[in-house]
Amino acid sequence: MKPTATEDTTLGSLTSEDKYFYNEEHGLPAIMHLFDGHIGKDVLEIGSGTGAIAEWLVQTGCQVTAVEPEPILAKRVRERFTGNTAITVIESDSTFAFDKLTKENKKFDTVIYVSVLEHISDDLREFESAKSVLTDGGKLLIFVPALPALYAPIDADTGHVRRYTKSRFKELSRDVGMTIVSLNYFETVGIIPYFIVYKLLRRRVITNSSTGFYNNVILPASLAIYRLTRGRLIGKNLVLIARKAQ
Repeated sequence: MKPTATEDTTLGSLTSEDKYFYNEEHGLPAIMHLFDGHIGKDVLEIGSGTGAIAEWLVQTGCQVTAVEPEPILAKRVRERFTGNTAITVIESDSTFAFDKLTKENKKFDTVIYVSVLEHISDDLREFESAKSVLTDGGKLLIFVPALPALYAPIDADTGHVRRYTKSRFKELSRDVGMTIVSLNYFETVGIIPYFIVYKLLRRRVITNSSTGFYNNVILPASLAIYRLTRGRLIGKNLVLIARKAQ
């Protein structure tokens, strides 16, 4: 998962992860619930960040290949799994990683992107690459920011190329020949706070207090609403589950 930027750091050249805030550890259970029943046993995670998702996957019995381009974060992931044979770390961007995996004829039943795809300019090529390493019937799981109208300075600062729409995911899935299993909004409760704080007030830094509020209030409330409405209400994130044909 990608970090949020501070004023004196540049995405893509981290020198200290202490300069960044991560929602991974506390927000993880809520986010991974969105993929219940769709995660296989051989998983490729693109953009592993601090390794929180990889750890959750390994603990549930998955064999994980974690791709992370930031050296300081890739190092963190390796240290987190010292001596654990259930994970392989590839320190590179996704383009190099897909080339490597294709040459090795490596296949996965699940490819997952959590808060990552929005950083990638050529999302069509990314979809094609992800599909190419999926087994027949394998699934592509994606969690991204939604609603282009919410795009704020902090999105640009953190390297977000875009915020997604349902129509874009339908187009991408159709173009690469994948079937959409589900495509739902998530985080209804977060729309107004995000719009006020980051769009109107143009705040460019996420503080510890706002992270705590997000993890302890916004995420649990949004998950409860998601369960009740089955993702029918609009939200500031989108969750895609797509399947490769068998």
